[in-house]
Amino acid sequence: MSEDEINKALAKAEKEAEKKDHKKIWIEKIMKSAKAYYKVCPYYDKKTSKCFLSLSNKCNRDGKYENCPVFLEFLDNKYQEFTSKKKILPLDFLDLAQSV
Repeated sequence: MSEDEINKALAKAEKEAEKKDHKKIWIEKIMKSAKAYYKVCPYYDKKTSKCFLSLSNKCNRDGKYENCPVFLEFLDNKYQEFTSKKKILPLDFLDLAQSV
């Protein structure tokens, strides 16, 4: 391999890593924002103990949304949706909730 090919491969790898890091940073920012507004998951129904994101399932975390796979998947899907449509990412959880 020539030095040019190595540099191109490194640049491509850095670009992909930057994209993944950007998504992770955005998800963490939205989680932190949600924690500021809600003590329990905003998509948790206290009466039936069900999750509004996965309507058929009961929440086995009792409304705790830190590291909840359903909530993280929801945020990941929203990130993909905004980036695929080339829209500006919401900076706050309330902005995200209003855009749903």
